[in-house]
Amino acid sequence: MKTVKPADLERQSRLDPALRLILLTGPDEATMAAVANYLVGLAGKEAERLDLSGSQLAQDPSLLAAEAASMSLFSPARIIRLELTGSGDDSVPAVEALLAADTVINPVIATGASVTAKSKLVKLVEGSNHAVAAICYQPDRRALVGIAMSAAAEQGLRLANADAQLLIDLVSGDQALMRREIEKMALYLDAAADRQRQVTAADIAALGAATHEEDVSECINVALGGKVHEMPAMLAKATAVGVAEIRIIRALAIRALALARLRAEVDAGAHPATVVAARTSGIFWKERDAVTAQLRIWDSVRVARLMSRLIDCERALKSSGTPGGVLFRKLMTDIAHQAARAR
Repeated sequence: MKTVKPADLERQSRLDPALRLILLTGPDEATMAAVANYLVGLAGKEAERLDLSGSQLAQDPSLLAAEAASMSLFSPARIIRLELTGSGDDSVPAVEALLAADTVINPVIATGASVTAKSKLVKLVEGSNHAVAAICYQPDRRALVGIAMSAAAEQGLRLANADAQLLIDLVSGDQALMRREIEKMALYLDAAADRQRQVTAADIAALGAATHEEDVSECINVALGGKVHEMPAMLAKATAVGVAEIRIIRALAIRALALARLRAEVDAGAHPATVVAARTSGIFWKERDAVTAQLRIWDSVRVARLMSRLIDCERALKSSGTPGGVLFRKLMTDIAHQAARAR
């Protein structure tokens, strides 16, 4: 089967019995985890879950097919969660055995953030009628708003577009954290499928979305604003308060996407301040001055190069054996210097 979109899998109402393996890959681990959890949930609340790792399959390539053919002793259904590491190539023999097995009764949901579209494992899955792959990319702001509103509806919450955007800003686009905040709001408002509750900006503010959002915003604005002399103190503060490096990189990527979208309007003749102030800009009001200044600095070419380097840095941060932290600090410094030169 060919690669499908993650949204196609989330629209399923049941697991396809013809699919022995669903492989989720890509740089957006939040989307990957959300889709995997949804698919596992389709097996039913009483289903037995078995967790396997890529290292286990490397040691015993027959393990996956054997477990996929084994009935549960205690539950009416069984589902296997497979966590892959690296390229996933060390799991190819096990997956080959799974796809070639005479009998498979337990579906396998596999995730691997470092498995690329060109890997042997993805090619194997794409060439089989018993497996499917979905590559998870960071959703844009519009998609995040839809995800937030859908996730809220599942919890019995009504979330308006403007309030969804506020929540996205507060969690710096972190989808997994956004879902946790929505769950917290459902408890706070005593919401459920039969008890619909309207979420307000005051509710979001009351719960706080305690995520060091101010520190993340500071990191973004210092770097993209070319404030080179503030960079050492900013990095030290982020480390001291526990802001994860990968959160800053992902927040920068979300801001870069916004700059690219808004820059297209500026290139067409619109004034940066007018573009940012528009209701359709999606920019949180507290960030408008900073984003307006950044639009004057970052043209389309610079934004494209920035996105490429952010992707490379995130990949390094998620991979073992790489100086991810060093690369992160160098990238942040390089961004600030580039912005300073372009001011």
